[in-house]
Amino acid sequence: MSWWNRSASQAAPGTLDRIMKRKREELDARTPIAPYPHPAPRDFAGALLRRAPGRPVSVIAEVKRKSPSGGAFPHTDVVAVARAYEAAGASAISVLTDGPDFGGSLADLVAVRAAVSVPVLRKDFLVAAQEVEESALFGADAVLLIADALEDGELREMLAAARTARIAALVEAHTEAHAERALAAGAELVGINNRDLATLKTDVGTALRVMPRLRARARALVAESGLKSVTELIAAREAGADAVLVGESLLRDAEPGRALTRLLGEDGTPP
Repeated sequence: MSWWNRSASQAAPGTLDRIMKRKREELDARTPIAPYPHPAPRDFAGALLRRAPGRPVSVIAEVKRKSPSGGAFPHTDVVAVARAYEAAGASAISVLTDGPDFGGSLADLVAVRAAVSVPVLRKDFLVAAQEVEESALFGADAVLLIADALEDGELREMLAAARTARIAALVEAHTEAHAERALAAGAELVGINNRDLATLKTDVGTALRVMPRLRARARALVAESGLKSVTELIAAREAGADAVLVGESLLRDAEPGRALTRLLGEDGTPP
């Protein structure tokens, strides 16, 4: 039995378990994707570590059309949203490429990568090294890998594929145990997701509790999910975060770029 089945069975029928099962079935059934003339990768890790003066943390701002936890969002033009994020100071853009649950595609990745100058993260539920290679071919500067859903061997293979493709890998974990697995597999960029992907419950204290124990061993730490205020961004920084990944709180706003400006404390709120 694979790691993702073992962990997800504790909260069956968890959302993560369902999605990962679908992803593995899709990978087995699909035909190979033709190579795309990809651009040279941008420095994703460097973008996270180069925090602009006066800002609490660097921000990876996310584009997606819907999610299992948030339903449909009012913004469907992901390129327009990505450009607004960049103008508001996003250090990187996260693009959801899963179709059934998030309304995304590899075409979104290509379009956003061509429209912005900051690094772009492909966020999906990747299950194999070939998908990491595919991500690079379609212009991703980084990929998200979910430690909670991958076996140790799979995670190592996917990290190796990212190194070979010269793109970054942000390895996400929800628990300290999975974060330790990520570091043991060779991850340098570690994200702590405040949302439990099995139950979709969010606790913004999760990253605050876990990150201080990882700080000395990771090149960069990212707090993910549920962050809605500059106060929470400052708390994440003080716990060890170099960056945060935010999406739903921005996408609910009529103007996502303005929402990011407000989140960064640049609307008059002291950082």
